[in-house]
Amino acid sequence: MGCESPLKPKVVIALDVGGTFIKSGLVVDGELQQASCKQHPALADQDAEVIIEQFISIFEDQYQFYTVTLGKSANCTWNIGLAFPGPFDYQQGICYIQGLSKYEALYGKNVREVLYTRFNTLQHKEWAKHLLQADIRFENDAKLFALGVSRLFPNERYISLTLGTGLGSAFIDRASILNEGPGVPEDGWLFDKPFLESTIDNAFSRRGILRLAEQMGALEKGMDVKELAEQARNGNSLCCKVFEEFGARLARMLKSYVIDYQPNRIVIGGQIAKSIDLFSPALQKGLADSSIGIFTSENVFEHTLIGISRLFDDSLGFN
Repeated sequence: MGCESPLKPKVVIALDVGGTFIKSGLVVDGELQQASCKQHPALADQDAEVIIEQFISIFEDQYQFYTVTLGKSANCTWNIGLAFPGPFDYQQGICYIQGLSKYEALYGKNVREVLYTRFNTLQHKEWAKHLLQADIRFENDAKLFALGVSRLFPNERYISLTLGTGLGSAFIDRASILNEGPGVPEDGWLFDKPFLESTIDNAFSRRGILRLAEQMGALEKGMDVKELAEQARNGNSLCCKVFEEFGARLARMLKSYVIDYQPNRIVIGGQIAKSIDLFSPALQKGLADSSIGIFTSENVFEHTLIGISRLFDDSLGFN
């Protein structure tokens, strides 16, 4: 798509597509424009036309922000990147989400083609005419968070985990996503691998930590991870033990991957990363290798948008 010129700014309209909200922003020549960052309702349980129209309205909104609010010329290289949950054929742009009460109406649809078709019908409008020339790319949200973090550690090798409603993972080597190789599970995905009597996803997610708290007798009615962490920080020894056990189990799960992959550090993001102070000591102790750093970020969104922009850095092999 659009021919590239070194004189033209490279503008990426980046969308982090979640089940409840879609977060969007502009990345111009690799720099996130903080003022452009917005949150929109996802409408993920609606029919396909409503979902697509929501995407289109966000693209238009960000185009107008760049050209009107920032007063910039539309004569630039436009790109559109979407961090999307799976299952999804990211290369082809086809959605395979089913049974998750979100984006099911897009099942089997080539989202890239649908978006180009919509831009085509709207190309009598200036913004749609420009965005019709945009390159549209997709990738897994957890992988794009990890890729965004690589800006901080461009020469490092690390395993990235996002811990929240589920577990996302990525294996990064010098700013490239690895989907195979020594110590790398297929597609870099750990969520479906066995752990104890279940899966990694069931053990290292919101439901996993709450189940652990229940088993250890620390879970009280109405408690979520946030309340569990508050109790631990207030000196509740039983809640402290839950996080210690969570960290120890996380180390046990990671150990074989650390041995085979030899990362410089472990990167942890997501909502549960807010409790890192409670489980990091046990995690570090369990890994038994003080040379492995642990980097945490609650700001998954900004790293993800930077990661989305890096989809268009062809030196990283995404073309």
